[in-house]
Amino acid sequence: MSRLGNQAAVLSIARLANYGLMLVSPMILVRILSVTDFGHYREFLVYTSLLIAFAGFNVNDSLLYFIPAHTRSKWRIVRQTVILVACSSTAIVALVVALDWMLKGALIGAYLIPTAIYVLLSVNVDFWEFYWLSEHRSLPVFFYTTGRLLARMAVVIAAAVTTHRVITIVWLLIALEGVRLTASTIAWRLRTKGSQQPVPGLWRDQLKFCMPWGVAVIFAMLSRNLGNIAVVKWLGAAPLAYYTIGLYGEPIIVAFRNSVSFVLLPEMVRRGAAASDQRLAMWGRGIVVNCILLFPMIVLLIRYAEPLIVTVFGAAYRPSVVVLQLYALVILRECFDMTLPLRSANRTSPLVQSSLVGLLVNAVTLFFLMPIVGIAGGAIGLAAGGFAEVIYLGWCIAAASKVALPRLLPWRSIGKVGLAALSAGCVVWSDVWTRALGFPGVVVASAVYIATFGSLLWLFRLPEAELIWDWAMRAARLGAARPAA
Repeated sequence: MSRLGNQAAVLSIARLANYGLMLVSPMILVRILSVTDFGHYREFLVYTSLLIAFAGFNVNDSLLYFIPAHTRSKWRIVRQTVILVACSSTAIVALVVALDWMLKGALIGAYLIPTAIYVLLSVNVDFWEFYWLSEHRSLPVFFYTTGRLLARMAVVIAAAVTTHRVITIVWLLIALEGVRLTASTIAWRLRTKGSQQPVPGLWRDQLKFCMPWGVAVIFAMLSRNLGNIAVVKWLGAAPLAYYTIGLYGEPIIVAFRNSVSFVLLPEMVRRGAAASDQRLAMWGRGIVVNCILLFPMIVLLIRYAEPLIVTVFGAAYRPSVVVLQLYALVILRECFDMTLPLRSANRTSPLVQSSLVGLLVNAVTLFFLMPIVGIAGGAIGLAAGGFAEVIYLGWCIAAASKVALPRLLPWRSIGKVGLAALSAGCVVWSDVWTRALGFPGVVVASAVYIATFGSLLWLFRLPEAELIWDWAMRAARLGAARPAA
């Protein structure tokens, strides 16, 4: 587990650095662009992020399963993956263009052509992250993703400062993705030149793996972005800007959870079907780790949502506060990655069903609540759909593993983490921190809260807390040694 701890620590740092940088961009843009223009920029990102998920069909993610299972044919599998992504992305973009034309621009409208080009350039030959993760190489992931994000941020901020035009920002992002695609293709060709590997003959197997998981991702992305789409179509660009800022912490949450999940999945695959009990135990420990990382964020976001929004983004974005507070429910759901046991056993069909259940619950919630509570309904719908998925997948895992649902997860350990998080909340309940220090008081109070939370976990003697401490120490030593190297 120590080797996995090293990888998770490095990957967590990479994710946090990347998403930390990503959070800087909206902080700057809201001060350069008007609320409406920022809303239009986010509208373009909603369309592209949704279509990138559709176009990629989660084929690249399948490398986490197939490369550990077929190590002698890894570059053949990569080539097969690139071809599948090219086919799926072309089909999806062509379908969207045709639908928008038939609906007279009601689907995407003025952003149709740049959206189509951006999606095709972004999604193709973009397998590197999953390839490195499948081989437990976290450092290349850090440099690749961080470099890509820094370049994107530089382009967006420079274009916003010099032109204040959303369409200019969009076309410069397209040009940047064109450069990335060219460089990635050249690197791939050079890396595989002269390489002779057995032909895996895994087209059918990979399609069988990707089809249900890809459909599940489509439903999940629809559910995750349904609130964005509903807000911009029903309420307009400015409310979308408020809604987006309210959910701005989502990348950090994804970073924490996926850092653990991406490391665990290849290892769970390697352990094979014969070790199903070990896989479930490893997964349970991963859930506890997620809870330790995310429960403190829930408490702090609920408590300090208003000073955070007003200080970082300005008083104009005060309507985002309620969305950020409600997003704490989504964070709670993200602690429970219920897909890992099924994906590691190549049982992906239940993921489609659960994603459809979540999408329907989200849609019904939005239909009834958004006319009443506005953008807050989007956050509530997102949380309701997520919890519906968790419940359904929990039932599927229990049935497949023949384990009673109450015994599926280490609830005692999860309960201890929850008790520690709530008990430590006493130190931030009072307004004394902000009255005495202003916004810096939020930082001080949060640090005291984290220290109190950690102390309570130490008193509870949770093995997962000790594991996280070991990860942090290894990451610190690695970071200290890196400049000298």
